[in-house]
Amino acid sequence: MARIRLIGDEDWTAFRDIRLRSLLDTPDAFGSTYGEESTASENAWRDWAAGRWRNGTAAVFLAEDEGRAVGTATGAAYDAAPGEAHVYAMWVAPDARGAGVGRALLDAVARWARDRGDSRLQLQVTETNDPARAFYGACGFIETGERVPLREGSELEVHVLAVDL
Repeated sequence: MARIRLIGDEDWTAFRDIRLRSLLDTPDAFGSTYGEESTASENAWRDWAAGRWRNGTAAVFLAEDEGRAVGTATGAAYDAAPGEAHVYAMWVAPDARGAGVGRALLDAVARWARDRGDSRLQLQVTETNDPARAFYGACGFIETGERVPLREGSELEVHVLAVDL
């Protein structure tokens, strides 16, 4: 089983590498693209890895198996939405799927959110990503009914899912 750990800015290269792998593997699963993120500066990657996140607070988790990164998830929260945390950038390598890595990453984010005092965890999943939608449903997430575009210019929508903590 993979080991889940909270990372910091010193882990920025491992995080960058797995994040870019995720964007190449499933480009329609994320709000940003490989082209956008592959040109990000070292400081931008360090900030994300350290939890300095888009005017909020974040925690980045890495799943490792025998020293190799096999998954990641970011938990984030914003002052403008007290009590609510979000899951972003969640991805598990294809060869590690079905082994409990995704659930362990979600559990780590949920623990972080509960420790902050949050009572709700929210995420977005692309409408065409049936395996991810089924996985999140099995983890207790339910559709809120809200849908938004995947990213500017995309015809795909994401479904907003949430779970009470």
